[in-house]
Amino acid sequence: MLSLPSSHADLVSPRVYGLILDSKRLADRLLPGGPIGTPYEVLCYRATLILADPRGERAIFRRTQQVRFLQDDVAAILDHLWGDGVALTDYQHTAGRIGETFKDEGKRHLVIDLERPMRRGETLTFDVERTAMEGFTGAEEWLETTIDHPVHQYEQRIVFPQDRPCWQAELVVGDQVTQLEPIVLNDGRTQLEVSVPRPSTDTPYIIHWRW
Repeated sequence: MLSLPSSHADLVSPRVYGLILDSKRLADRLLPGGPIGTPYEVLCYRATLILADPRGERAIFRRTQQVRFLQDDVAAILDHLWGDGVALTDYQHTAGRIGETFKDEGKRHLVIDLERPMRRGETLTFDVERTAMEGFTGAEEWLETTIDHPVHQYEQRIVFPQDRPCWQAELVVGDQVTQLEPIVLNDGRTQLEVSVPRPSTDTPYIIHWRW
């Protein structure tokens, strides 16, 4: 039986927060306003997972985010990734370069150094793309999204290869399960779509499918 993540979990563990706060450089860049409050809010989170082959051996994650900063002098942001297989074989982030990285409790946290410190009220739109290998090789699979900042809109698409369509799927949020209807695209591939206004922070939104 497929085991899904718990209904609530801190995306960044107390251990990693401690490492950040113990480093003056990281604390000043990531949390210039201190540990209370959030440095930014997410206005739009639009992500696509492309399963590039019918064996699930290669997957491409693409994401566009627009954020609005709530503190002055934010000079870095965190990106997070986790999953089965080799979760990171190629990585691009248009907001900046990777600085420090942390591994903790099965997750990898990347510090993205911005091109300049951002001011309160400024917005920033950026694209992220990474490739993962051997991550979706089962007959049943799932994709978890957990966001640790206030979010106005969360959108997720999963695109399946033409010769291995998705035939059943659901969105799982805590004890709530919502059936998803696969969409057939013009090129014969199938796609799942999820759109959630103002999702809860630090809550896993899990798309579970059979293909």
